[in-house]
Amino acid sequence: MSPSALVRSWPALAAWGAGLVQLGLSAGAIVKGADAADRGIGILLATVGAATLAWGMVTLAKGRLATPRSGVAVSLVGIVLLFALMLVGPAQVSIYPVVVAAVLSLAVGVVSAVALRRADRGRPSRPTARAAARTSIGGLIAGAFLLAGVVTPALAATPIGSDAPGASVNEVFMTGHGGHGGH
Repeated sequence: MSPSALVRSWPALAAWGAGLVQLGLSAGAIVKGADAADRGIGILLATVGAATLAWGMVTLAKGRLATPRSGVAVSLVGIVLLFALMLVGPAQVSIYPVVVAAVLSLAVGVVSAVALRRADRGRPSRPTARAAARTSIGGLIAGAFLLAGVVTPALAATPIGSDAPGASVNEVFMTGHGGHGGH
């Protein structure tokens, strides 16, 4: 099995991770936002998070990058909204989930941009039928474990995740927060 078959599913997994963290951050901005700007960015970020998840689902279902232009677009818009949320509502946002979502979005954007560049140069962005390899189940499982190890604490560090029952483990990422809204 080729190395590319082992990691073929990883852009889709990165999109899922970015989308989930974006949804977690957006929920916090909408529910716990201090003002209309927080809530507005939260609604936009929720929309982009859902689009990022959908892009990942279609990409995994097809076994190749579904629409690289869309991958670049949701990545760039997601990164801009993440940092806008940090600027507008820094009290409600921990840096860890923002960085995780931004890095995963950046990975999706870079892979999508490379696929677009290859297509512009006339090189196929996917293997020919003869050389096509299916997505490796081992690569999918390994990617899912790696992603879970990064995304789970990021979700726990969102404002909504920190209020979840048993969220006292968030002390690592939100010092002094204690997982109980600072009560």
